[in-house]
Amino acid sequence: MSKNIKSTQLTTKEKKEDIKYLVSGIEQIHCDPYKNVEKKDFEKELSKTLDCTEEEMRYVIQEALVLLRDAHTKVTRIGGSLFPIKYIFIGDILHIVGITENKKAFLGKKLLSINDISIEELTKRIAKLSSQENLEVLFRDVSIYLQSNNILKYIDVSKKDLLNIETSEGSFEINKGTEEEFQNAIVLKPLTWKKSDYIKNPTYTGNNTYRLRMEEETLVFQYNACNNRGHTENELKKFKKVLSLEASKAKSIIVDLRLNGGGDTSVMEDSFENFPDNTPTYVAIGRETFSSAMHHTLFLKQHKNAVLIGENAGQKPNRFGDRKDIVLPNSKIEVQCSYKYFELLPGQDLDVLKPNIPIPITVESYIKQRDPLNLWIKENL
Repeated sequence: MSKNIKSTQLTTKEKKEDIKYLVSGIEQIHCDPYKNVEKKDFEKELSKTLDCTEEEMRYVIQEALVLLRDAHTKVTRIGGSLFPIKYIFIGDILHIVGITENKKAFLGKKLLSINDISIEELTKRIAKLSSQENLEVLFRDVSIYLQSNNILKYIDVSKKDLLNIETSEGSFEINKGTEEEFQNAIVLKPLTWKKSDYIKNPTYTGNNTYRLRMEEETLVFQYNACNNRGHTENELKKFKKVLSLEASKAKSIIVDLRLNGGGDTSVMEDSFENFPDNTPTYVAIGRETFSSAMHHTLFLKQHKNAVLIGENAGQKPNRFGDRKDIVLPNSKIEVQCSYKYFELLPGQDLDVLKPNIPIPITVESYIKQRDPLNLWIKENL
């Protein structure tokens, strides 16, 4: 544990109350909390909170929760203050895909170490905070957690709010970010539709959450979150009407769920159910395809004979999900806890849902900000 965090304010009695409250809450909410861990081992891990500071408690609790191997059960808002840098695993290699303007020369470069600690060692340390429901979950968690100054302090990497980043093309220093730096950071987003494309393509309809366009006779529907936040019910209704009409006319359909981290399946469930049965349908998946997006993926595969394209999905098909919140009475740490088990592939224990047709996103895809799916559409549909 890091020694850079100030001493605790909570008493041992208050910590014990919190842990008892947490265990009781999980046992009441979670449908099978001890499927992957013995209760005594879980409680033993939680007891380590008695020897840590209040600021470290959330991380110690998270280390205990990972024993449940449930990506939906975790401490919320675990990251805290962040560095203005963004990473992503391309394959099994970590690259920089977001950085401040003055360091943009390092975009796309392979990350070798942080403060002289190798990526292999960093991954090993952060793995203790990841449910590791599968390898894709671990890769996603490592990418996110490495941005956190608080987590890097906890795992004894960051000591002075300053990082020395070593890449395949040299090294640089970066300080904990300001709000302005985050707003002005350059982030490579090859899967995001460009505004210039909207102008060129009059068939574009929708918003940043759900949108579609026609590529000749192919309907491309990008669905980025299973919610309607920021949009009216009337907007959603009008969009779904257009979606249904274009789907009925299209000679092929692509549903792009590569950026969809889930939410509420009911938002678009009826639209997917009403897709034509005999139109060739493809579902683009990737590491961010998670939770409700997995439900849509497998519904389309099973009921509309959809072909999966892209990269490995971000979660096990059979897994825990849906959640309720637990707020610990003394520390006020918030924990989200699953309360359902979804068996989307009955009788199968797949660790990773793989595409039928791989369409990998490469380093070049990020640097040139070109979505390889677009080329695949032109060459195959």
